[in-house]
Amino acid sequence: MATLKTSSLLIADCRHLVHLYCRRGRAVSDVLISNIWEVFNGKIEKGRDKPVISCFEFIREYLMKRICNVMKAMNKAKGSSTPTATDILDARKKGDSQYIARWNGANKYQVIGALQDQHVVDVRNQTCVCRKWELMGIPCRHAIATLNEMSKDPEAELDIYKWVHKVYWLETWQKSYSFKVKPIKRRPMWPKSNCPTKQIPIPHRTQVGRPKKKRRQSEGERLSRRQKASQGDGVNEMQGQDSQGPTNDGVQKLSRKHISVTCRKCKNKGHNFRTCKGQGGNQSKK
Repeated sequence: MATLKTSSLLIADCRHLVHLYCRRGRAVSDVLISNIWEVFNGKIEKGRDKPVISCFEFIREYLMKRICNVMKAMNKAKGSSTPTATDILDARKKGDSQYIARWNGANKYQVIGALQDQHVVDVRNQTCVCRKWELMGIPCRHAIATLNEMSKDPEAELDIYKWVHKVYWLETWQKSYSFKVKPIKRRPMWPKSNCPTKQIPIPHRTQVGRPKKKRRQSEGERLSRRQKASQGDGVNEMQGQDSQGPTNDGVQKLSRKHISVTCRKCKNKGHNFRTCKGQGGNQSKK
């Protein structure tokens, strides 16, 4: 673990980072971030502080609502592909007119574009040298130009949407959500378990302050905040200002040193209303 903390991704081997070396049929998606897990983690945030059974009940009810919302979106969907795949394919179809596809007499096409842009499309293996069709499962612009050239044959009946990978089919989407979460009765009506349910709780010590609910930051996030804080210190030094240090948000605060405080009770300087002990001054008389 210590080696991972000190290693830098900038000097790592690029073969493990770029799409060029990804294997075919591994993911059929170009998503490289964990937003899916971040969204799920945010949805169950209100149920994580509850007991185990209550937390599971919260997740079960959330899944019921989620499946119902997806089913409503399925009923509104049109065509043979999912709405996301349809939007991506329609956007790529707008730029296929600038490419010319030439057949080699077998299963490959040479697609020529502007500014010496040239690609090779393999129709049998459904691949293109740009790797977008292979990695994502949706035909790229070069593949769409090839399919348009193939559709000129009167004997060929081609539907571009059928060349999308089956994970983007509307039928596959419906099968994924065919399993429903069943509703259950209220807790007093649950069957009694033969296992002992009464357990002595472990000793618990209440910590000082409010419980922490923020997630643990990774090492990269902490380093980025430190870098921002160090940059803020440099700006303050150039401006001749004293810095109090970074806050939790990484924002610099100015120091309260060399600031004269005036008491609003006795109108004297050097202390405030809370520490005032009647050091004289013009006090209002009622």
